Amino acid sequence: MAYPDAHNDSDLIAVTRLKKKVMGVLLGVVLLSVVLWIAWLIIRPPLIDVGGYRLEARMKGTGNPTVVFETGFTGGIPLYWKLQDRIAEHTRTLLYERAGLGRSDPGPQPRTAEQMARDLHSLLAALDIRPPVVLVGHSAGGLFMRIFAHDYPDDVAAMVFIDPASEASYERMRQSSPKDWQMMETKLPEGLRRQWVALPASLDEARSAWPLPPVRYVMITAMKPLGEWGLKSREDMEAWAKEHQELLAHLPSTTITHIVLPQADHLSVLKEPAVAKAILDTVDQVRARRPN
Repeated sequence: MAYPDAHNDSDLIAVTRLKKKVMGVLLGVVLLSVVLWIAWLIIRPPLIDVGGYRLEARMKGTGNPTVVFETGFTGGIPLYWKLQDRIAEHTRTLLYERAGLGRSDPGPQPRTAEQMARDLHSLLAALDIRPPVVLVGHSAGGLFMRIFAHDYPDDVAAMVFIDPASEASYERMRQSSPKDWQMMETKLPEGLRRQWVALPASLDEARSAWPLPPVRYVMITAMKPLGEWGLKSREDMEAWAKEHQELLAHLPSTTITHIVLPQADHLSVLKEPAVAKAILDTVDQVRARRPN
């Protein structure tokens, strides 16, 4: 006479319960993904026509002067979102993706810094942002905004460089690893690839983009190694600091503030309270200089 195997029955029940839990978790993940996607569709920045092509632009806050963020080489609005929100509590802000990055259209070619300056000038007009503005540039954005300031000096009230790259920085990277430099043309997504291919021309434009307007300048230098190309070692960081000093020496002899953050790296610097404070102090000083 056969008897039911109680052990096998309990195993079957346990497996069934586990399957239900797994299905429940998977269903929860799917539902959460759908909710997050719908939320992103609602809050994602709009596309602004700037003359036959569109740029993704996020505006927030009210008041003057407008603070315009120029992102690093790879762009990425979400990376700068919290910093923008902090500044937007006090004045109007603009954060955008350059042509070919994010959801922005490819835009006119080649993607040189001069073309980027024209794009930004058109974007400010399309959004009815009246100059002068405070430019805030991070990494390569610091280099790109110099060309804008040179081409449109009357549109700039002040400039804040957040750990900026310079012509010397990119030349050092190219010399330290020429193979990696060449490989970038094949490794990058199309929008970034076009920006990279045009980089030598952009660097030439930056070398000749002098003088800059006699406005207030703030330079923020992060000294902690990032662990990536160009910012890996102590020697890299010493060269980085020297490159910042060389850039400071070229700025007009107006009001210049240099802030060094030893514990911040090239990306974490965006979260440093000293960075938001430096931007807001600059806004206050621009306001104080304006006639009533």
